Amino acid sequence: MLPDHQAMPGLARLINLLGDRFKKQVEPMVHLDEKELLDKVSHRLSLKDYGDSYFKEGLRQLIDSVKKDTDLTFLGKVLQRTAIERGLENRLKFSEYKKQRPEVFIKTINPPIIILGLPRTGTTFLHRLLAQDPQNRGLYFWELIRPIPPIEGKDFRKMLAKIEYNTYRHLSKQFDHIHVVKDNEYEECILLLTLTFQSAAYYMMAPVYAYVKWCLQADRLKGYEEYFQLLKIYQSETPNKRLTLKAPAHTGSTNEIKRLIPDAMLIQTHRHPVDVCNSVNSLVYSAHCNVVKRIDIRKTMECNLNFLAGDMQRNLFSRKYHAIDVHDIMYEEILSDPLGVVKKFYAKFEIELCRKTEEKMKSFINKNPQHKHGKHKYNSANDFGVTDAHIIERFEEYMNLFGYRA
Repeated sequence: MLPDHQAMPGLARLINLLGDRFKKQVEPMVHLDEKELLDKVSHRLSLKDYGDSYFKEGLRQLIDSVKKDTDLTFLGKVLQRTAIERGLENRLKFSEYKKQRPEVFIKTINPPIIILGLPRTGTTFLHRLLAQDPQNRGLYFWELIRPIPPIEGKDFRKMLAKIEYNTYRHLSKQFDHIHVVKDNEYEECILLLTLTFQSAAYYMMAPVYAYVKWCLQADRLKGYEEYFQLLKIYQSETPNKRLTLKAPAHTGSTNEIKRLIPDAMLIQTHRHPVDVCNSVNSLVYSAHCNVVKRIDIRKTMECNLNFLAGDMQRNLFSRKYHAIDVHDIMYEEILSDPLGVVKKFYAKFEIELCRKTEEKMKSFINKNPQHKHGKHKYNSANDFGVTDAHIIERFEEYMNLFGYRA
């Protein structure tokens, strides 16, 4: 079994020490109360309309789970409260933007490319490869964490994201060898769903086990309706381009996506679930060790497994009973012939791949070999207190469908 904690960077240890030393004085900075949060953020922005109140159930579930499931450090509490406040700020700005710019939401969007699949299956590389096509528009981290552009005045979102990104890198143990996140890099659009409070992104910030369980069972349609509306903002900025998006967390929501965007071009990547789960466990373990005093390793592994297997069951159900059309790509194909993968996908959907774009993609491939940022030596199932057989049992139907051996 892995240790239940890891050493934190010196600055993070100092902040946690000061937070513990002045606990009473700093309590208002980290206290989580639904009404107080709603009122404070509303007062700060001088806006009152949060839109459809459905999001409050997710907000309550998240707050309750933080209190019940986590043993956060002071820094972890600050980061969690900051994330929740940002979600609320984005909701208020979103609601106001719809009032001020109604013409944006009347129009539809061009058929987008949406990459999904289990995490750690090559989605990031494929997404950034497709974004090399000038006709495709990927979304940057800085415009995902603050999706609403200012209605008037200067746009400081990029600058704020850079400041926050650089600050976080000094406060946490980095894992670029596992997943590279940069303020000016294309990133997962699951960040858009943080304003719905039905987002797996909150789990990467803290071990909110009960919240993850609720997310699996919750009705996702209203959240994806708002996701679709947010995409219209980006489309209005570049009306002639295809939005090119990716998020493993979309894997269990293909039915909702196709219901709202029938002409969306879905790509699903595949990899042996044992490799996926072991890699995800390592990623989540590294992320949570940045914010908790002690991590329950077995409980974290079970939460990861339940979420991944649960979303895959939803995916398989949609394929079987809703005839959801998905273009399947194996992880090994992405490693061996990434350009060939793109060509097959483009041919299927009759997308032109001009020579200039092909050369640009080749250049990206050459500059971004596997393990560019260091090899991810992920842990085995045994390090998390289980066996490969335990994982295989949960993915039996998936493995049979895609030809994976136990």
